[in-house]
Amino acid sequence: MKYPVWFLRLLFASWMIPAGLEHFIPIFPQPLGSQPLSMELFVALRDSHLFDLVKAVELIAGLGVLLGYYTPLSLLICLPISFNVFYWDAPLEGWGSGAAPFGYATLLVNSLLILAYHKSYRSMCTMKAMVQEDRKQFAQVGRIILGAVILIFSANILFVSSAPAGDTPLAAQLMTALVNSRLLYVVLVLQLVAGALIFSGFLVPLALYVQIPLTTCALYWALILNQEPLLAIVTLVVFAVSGLLMLAYLPYYKGVLERQSLAAGEESGSAMNYDGLYLNPNGQTPRAQYIPAMIVVVLTLLFYNYMVGGGGRNAQFCILTLMYPLFVLLARRFHDMGQEAKLLFIPLTLVLLFFDVLFGYFSMGEVMDGAIGWLALIVTGAFMVWGSVGSDKDFQSAES
Repeated sequence: MKYPVWFLRLLFASWMIPAGLEHFIPIFPQPLGSQPLSMELFVALRDSHLFDLVKAVELIAGLGVLLGYYTPLSLLICLPISFNVFYWDAPLEGWGSGAAPFGYATLLVNSLLILAYHKSYRSMCTMKAMVQEDRKQFAQVGRIILGAVILIFSANILFVSSAPAGDTPLAAQLMTALVNSRLLYVVLVLQLVAGALIFSGFLVPLALYVQIPLTTCALYWALILNQEPLLAIVTLVVFAVSGLLMLAYLPYYKGVLERQSLAAGEESGSAMNYDGLYLNPNGQTPRAQYIPAMIVVVLTLLFYNYMVGGGGRNAQFCILTLMYPLFVLLARRFHDMGQEAKLLFIPLTLVLLFFDVLFGYFSMGEVMDGAIGWLALIVTGAFMVWGSVGSDKDFQSAES
């Protein structure tokens, strides 16, 4: 079970990191959409700078999953982004469009990884969560008021009146795009359900998690874009109460907030965990552990090269991201073989030179550029094979 989880984890992280980084440092073309609704929504998100927040979350979540830093939390904060990627790629671009598989894959991989770390989310899904005695009165009054406000607001726009038009050009542009794409109504249905759960006292920690990113976006629209004082104050109060309630129910988020977490199939103290193989280059990994771990990395590389399209700039940066776990694993293996990890500077230098040429940052002429690519592949592959056939240092010592 752990090997498929590692594959999905590497897949998710190596996709999210370049996708998030691209917005701040242009490294490949950002898809603008090919349909009127998808283009309208993208332009509105970009012009309003809400897209900055979206891409920052992608980058932070990708780094967290790759580096094993608050992985359950990283997956959870990225889930709303993954849903929006799916919504933009599939319903808006077209269910059978070329973009749709990327939307399906993003949401599916994010969801499967959350299932793989289900133990971390178990307490958050407590049916009737209780709080400490000194916070009990605030939690009860706060959740009833918050739940009622969310219910009334969501139901009013869904069934009675229309969405606020916006008092500034950017606020109006974003709201119009949300209404036209119907994404606003998806959000309102989620808020309606979350509000009902908070008001009734069932699954309150989970409902607060569902509600807080929606309220964050609403606060951005009301406070930053629309700038109408009364609405901004009301939204700010709702956001503040939501945050205070999450603090009141903080013990139920304990699993989510663990810095190091185990996925399905991983065991505490075992060296055959993701964190023990792909994160710290100073450790040691014997051959029996190295081979399956390296196979997972190679399969991820092959996926990007053949399934996503290795000739595309997106896939190329995903492959570059995967060089980190690959060389960390190689360094650990060389330590265990009794070899100097400094030898890895040879393939690493060639790989970095190859990507410099590939991205057009450096060129030595067409013939030499092609030769560098093949040389990087052959030398790196040779080092990977060396790690597979080399003897463990402890075994060598015992034999001597």
